[in-house]
Amino acid sequence: MSDQPHLLYLAWGFPPAAKSCVYRKLATANAFIRSGWKVTVVTLTESAWRREQGLDTSLSSLVDPRVEVHRLPLYREDFETDIRTYSELRAHQPGRWLKQHRRGDIEQFPEVVFGRWHDQLVESVREIHDAMETPPDLLLTSASPYTFFAPALDLYKRNGLPYVIDYRDAWAIDILRDVPAFAPDSRAGVFEQELVEHATEAWFVNRPIRDAYAELYPEAADRMHIARNGSDIAIGTNRITHRVPDTEAGLTFGFLGTVTFDAHRMRALCEGWRLAREESEVLQRSRLVFRGHLGSGSALGINAQAAVINEYAEHGVSFGGPVAKADTAAVYESWDALILCLVGGKYVTSGKVFDYISTGLPIMSAHEWDHAATEILDGYPLWVRNDGVDAEDLAEAYVDTVERVLSASEEDRTAAKRHADQFERYAQLQPAVDRLTETFAPGLDDRMVDAATLAPLEESPRGEDFHTETPVAPHARGENVTMIFTVPVPDVVRSQIRRVRAHGGRIHLIGPESAADEGLAELADTLTLLTRPTNAVSVGGPLRKGSPQWLSVVARNTVQRQFVKRQVSKHGLPHGWWIATRRNEDAMRLLRDATVLTALDQGAVYPIWNAARLNDHAPAINGIGPTLDELGLGRG
Repeated sequence: MSDQPHLLYLAWGFPPAAKSCVYRKLATANAFIRSGWKVTVVTLTESAWRREQGLDTSLSSLVDPRVEVHRLPLYREDFETDIRTYSELRAHQPGRWLKQHRRGDIEQFPEVVFGRWHDQLVESVREIHDAMETPPDLLLTSASPYTFFAPALDLYKRNGLPYVIDYRDAWAIDILRDVPAFAPDSRAGVFEQELVEHATEAWFVNRPIRDAYAELYPEAADRMHIARNGSDIAIGTNRITHRVPDTEAGLTFGFLGTVTFDAHRMRALCEGWRLAREESEVLQRSRLVFRGHLGSGSALGINAQAAVINEYAEHGVSFGGPVAKADTAAVYESWDALILCLVGGKYVTSGKVFDYISTGLPIMSAHEWDHAATEILDGYPLWVRNDGVDAEDLAEAYVDTVERVLSASEEDRTAAKRHADQFERYAQLQPAVDRLTETFAPGLDDRMVDAATLAPLEESPRGEDFHTETPVAPHARGENVTMIFTVPVPDVVRSQIRRVRAHGGRIHLIGPESAADEGLAELADTLTLLTRPTNAVSVGGPLRKGSPQWLSVVARNTVQRQFVKRQVSKHGLPHGWWIATRRNEDAMRLLRDATVLTALDQGAVYPIWNAARLNDHAPAINGIGPTLDELGLGRG
């Protein structure tokens, strides 16, 4: 061992990934650096995050510059929205392709989605380890995905490298349903048994999960510890200026975070809001704003939850898009109350509750009573607890929250912020870091850093200007965006199409007559409608029945109709819509001249896949959400 201990840290989510797990991993790497360790992080390449939920470049300035980062090209192929990269099977029959893809996920390792990374991940970590000038003294690996645990056990067996596993949540327990996630004698169960057996430590984010794992693996209970999440107050959430409530202009209730709850809960939130507005004059003038991430891949920003938000737009409900971590203080500062909507129960703490309590704003709960987050909220002076998660229960909570906003004194807000001090993120992690430092480098000076290096971590990366949200420049003007639809275009998609047009993009819609309505014509610069591929081809004028010309047309159309039917039967309806598109001269011209090609639904992917082979310069994109990102309109 060298004088300076060396940590090899396997961190799936690491800056600039726009993922909720990234804040814990950022702080963990920095905490070890602050305590005198050399830290080497292994994570994913930035392009892998861009295709999932995007990047938050504001996080990069918070990483201690002494952290060495290796980025691996591991991608979620199911989140790829570049149609040019699709196989013909995926373009033709996406459902069949995904089913086959999922079967391949667990061939290498027993984890859906990520198991297919196992061999490449293990081999890459071996290569990084073997190339190090200073071998690591300890490996720390953080899940999920649990495939990231595999290199830890591999290097332990191969090189004798000690390791710590940071579960954050639980692999063996379905924390949402409180049932076992797998059997002890399953592939996952056998692997985890060996993993826990040899681990130096195991970390969990709360006591319920830690205690449940201690029962599962009692021989390792004394090596299991709690390392909570915490508030990231370094970016200024505890220094916001509170708005003076304006009952005439109305209040702003806000949710900030990745929407992990389902559309049913979203509907309860929005319907509860509508009902509350009937009871409160103040709420009739108020707004309910969702910020953060909705959906991923081709459904980015336009999933079922987004559709519910759009449905309640007339009641003051809106979605404003993702927020950079450096901008969260600015967003909180523009709100009067926070909505804490969480899934799960006693095993789920969440990360956002810690930042919420640091703001000193009233917090309205919208989760189950036995949720682990209540342990953090207990004692918070401005907490409004809900009676249930039905719309009627949430309506009552909204009204109660109005009263809490209007009655909160500055002393209440100050006391609320003081409640959060005990949950600062670095304070939660430091005991674990100190414990490992004492084990692997006894006597090491635990503060081998200088003030200049720590400055970016203690202050906003933009100094006094941290209450200004980062502007994003759109570049849709002048673009010819040709979009194909094969089913009726939902309202949530239409609202995003209007944004493209409002920013100067020209919209050309192509789709079947059967899926169109009058509103589509107003939505686009041009609307080209396709007839069913089995319809007869027009000959341009009347023909005398029984004439040679008539007989020829009947014969041609009969053959064509049977041919198309066979093609559709064999390959699916998307193949038929491509045949119909090829027949339409206007549609083909628009596809060739497009600067952006977009499939608005799964049936449109195959026609766009073919169009991309005729138009070799335009991006071919699956989904309106990724199209907005392409045009610089991905945020609010």
